[in-house]
Amino acid sequence: MDNRVYIKYDVRVFDKFIDKFAQKYIEQRSTGKIPSANELLQAAESLGSGFDLAQIKSIIQRNSVAVDAKRDEGKETGLLTDIYRSDLGELLTAYYFEEKLGDAERYIIPAKNISTRERYDMPGRGVDIIGYKINESGEKELLLAEAKVSHQKANPPAVVDSNHDSLYNSLKNYHDNLETVQQRLIEYSKNLSGKDFTVILCFIICIEKNIPIDITYGCGLVRDYTCVDDTKDYGKMRSNADEFAPGNIHFTIFSFTEETIDTTIDLFYKRVKELTQ
Repeated sequence: MDNRVYIKYDVRVFDKFIDKFAQKYIEQRSTGKIPSANELLQAAESLGSGFDLAQIKSIIQRNSVAVDAKRDEGKETGLLTDIYRSDLGELLTAYYFEEKLGDAERYIIPAKNISTRERYDMPGRGVDIIGYKINESGEKELLLAEAKVSHQKANPPAVVDSNHDSLYNSLKNYHDNLETVQQRLIEYSKNLSGKDFTVILCFIICIEKNIPIDITYGCGLVRDYTCVDDTKDYGKMRSNADEFAPGNIHFTIFSFTEETIDTTIDLFYKRVKELTQ
């Protein structure tokens, strides 16, 4: 694969899309840090005493998603506190890197930020997506990816270059400060087990010993089809790509069709609520 990939991916927003990602969201929000959580719940059910597996799962799901009071009242949710806008961007970006690439290009994303963040009622912090892949010769590659959503008419929108936490600024910080990456990986490893834990541990040790590691800096940018410009929206991630050497860049623009971003987020939120009530 070319070490610099820039691609626009049209996303048709319709009922099946909304339902699919609403269910993915609920699954990730209600999944525990322990990989065998379902087995533990089933074991608890086997103890009897009226323990109902379906009921406890329903309770967990209902209390794992935040109620957006402003959105319920038809008011505009602040961009910095819009959990569903942020989370849908992460869902799409993780899905793309994990499932939509070719078999040899896909990444394993063993723990999702949506699942592991401490606050259910606030957008996630830190690296949005951490993953890895191992090629046929056993060489390992680390994925550090960020996701943003913007319907801003400017090209590129501020979330690409200008904001302090823009795609460019966030990923450049990781590139220039491997100690920060190591810290993020250590926290991430606490949610892992088995092979996933071992692979992430290898990256941690390599950084400690100043051994070069192969890193792909991933970007997922959600745009409305009415304002997207795939000649300009990659911003500095394309014009200043040399600053990320020797790392790779994989930048995907998700261009919503059929519906605008705002309408899509509202539909997404509504479906999540329906499925958890």
